[in-house]
Amino acid sequence: MGMGTRAARLDDIDWLVAQLREFSKFFATKRSLFGDEAYVREGLKTLISDHLVLFACDDEDTPIGFIAGMAHPHLFNPTIRVLTESFWWVEPSRRGGKAALVLLEEFIFWGKANCDWVVFTLEHHSPVKESQLTKRGFSLQERNYLLEVGV
Repeated sequence: MGMGTRAARLDDIDWLVAQLREFSKFFATKRSLFGDEAYVREGLKTLISDHLVLFACDDEDTPIGFIAGMAHPHLFNPTIRVLTESFWWVEPSRRGGKAALVLLEEFIFWGKANCDWVVFTLEHHSPVKESQLTKRGFSLQERNYLLEVGV
C-alpha cells in the first residue's frame, strides 16, 4: 500500500472533526479541547484556507492522518515568518507505518519553503520521540506547562 500526501480541502472537514474529537480525548484535559462543533468547523475552514493542513492518504486517497499549522508573522518581529504546528495526528489503527513521518517531512519542507522558523510541540504522552525532531534540525527552546484553572 502506498502513502501520499495532499492539502486538505473544505470537503474534508467532516473527517477532520471526527479526528479532532479523538485528539481531544488523547489530550486528556479536564476541560475538553473540542468545544462547539460549529466553532471548530469555522476554525478548520480558516486553517485550510489561510494556513497549512496536510493529509497522509492511502492509495485510495483515504485520509490516515493529518498535520496542521498556522503560518504567521512573529508577534514581536514581523520580518520573521513562523509556521507553528497546531495538530499532528495519525489514526491509532494506522500508527506504526510511515504516515507520521511523511507528514512531518512535508510539514518541514513547506515550512522551509515559506517561513523562517518552524515551531513544533510534542504532547507529554506522545508516542513520537524527541529525536524525530532533533535529528531534523529542531532544537529545544521552551517547554510548555498547562495549569487548568477554568474547570
